[in-house]
Amino acid sequence: MLWMLLTGCWQSFSDLPTLDFSEVPYSNPLMASESAVISVFDTVLDCPDGQGTRFAAVYPADFDGQAPVAIVMHSGVFDYLLEGTLDGIHYQNPSRLDRGWAVSKIWETLGLSLSSVDPSEVNLGALPAALTDAGFVQLYPGNCWGDLWHNEEGAQDNDYSLESALARNGRTIAGWMVQSIVDPAFAEARGFSIPVAINPNEIYLIGMGEGGRGVVELLLRDNTPPVAGILIDSSPDDLTPFISDPGTFVDQQKGIERIFGTDNLDNITDWSLLALAGQGSLPDRVGFIYSDSDPRVPVDTVAMTAEVLRQLPGTWVDNRNESAHVFLNSDIELAQAAVDYLLTGVVPPEGVGGNTGGLDTGADTGN
Repeated sequence: MLWMLLTGCWQSFSDLPTLDFSEVPYSNPLMASESAVISVFDTVLDCPDGQGTRFAAVYPADFDGQAPVAIVMHSGVFDYLLEGTLDGIHYQNPSRLDRGWAVSKIWETLGLSLSSVDPSEVNLGALPAALTDAGFVQLYPGNCWGDLWHNEEGAQDNDYSLESALARNGRTIAGWMVQSIVDPAFAEARGFSIPVAINPNEIYLIGMGEGGRGVVELLLRDNTPPVAGILIDSSPDDLTPFISDPGTFVDQQKGIERIFGTDNLDNITDWSLLALAGQGSLPDRVGFIYSDSDPRVPVDTVAMTAEVLRQLPGTWVDNRNESAHVFLNSDIELAQAAVDYLLTGVVPPEGVGGNTGGLDTGADTGN
């Protein structure tokens, strides 16, 4: 059981690059499968601390045929330097601009964390459990750039005039996951090997918290292949409220300026699910989970998106009406219904699942 294998090395895992986690059993009390495995891969894409980020792959060891694949992007990716160098004062404490934090967040998402990375979320691993039982291959990239999954060095850069020593690459690592699926040579050249055949016509994108913005970024990326469906949970979609009310969101606006660049603030809605819906550029299956009482996501960033999506046939929009943040990973019934929606297109009944027991931590930017 992976939980037991990690018990002795939780704190120092990110500092041990030679560890071999190839096909270690993955177990979660919420899932029925007993044959899932997890592998962790190093990459040559450096975090700001100079260490290559990592990603985890979860897949069934005994799957016969081509499996659907889900790229799952985690929450918590908003951070910047308030002053000084990387060792200086950050917006987030502890810093989210290093590999250790990103790896810890992957484990928390998988329900394997021995301590809470983000106390405002309840991460039991319900979503990975539901995906595993449904036979998915799952890829969990680690974002150590605090960039809302927006930046890609050389293609969609952060504003170097505001942070000259920091190159962000959240969209880059997400894009690498897609390329690894559709281009075996790309994956092989980087040592990424998943011994399960993947169905290239069943690519699904899932984002929790700011991970939902990663879903949008991949849909906007030029070389992303057709996507069968998406799930977004508790993600600030339209960032305009953070820009239009600097008195309330002064610190958040500073971070957004660094990520998007000051020249792009007037058209920041271009990077949103709302904009994609207006362009008719969404896949047939779109699940959008939010709460108008989410203490971490201002309702003005999601209200219009939810209203527009409700008008589209086949979409699933679920207002949880709870003072909580990130729902899919704490409620197995909700997670199972969401995964079933991706595979079948059948919209879950209203109010599916139970109470997540979320924590009210007060207003914030996002994670």
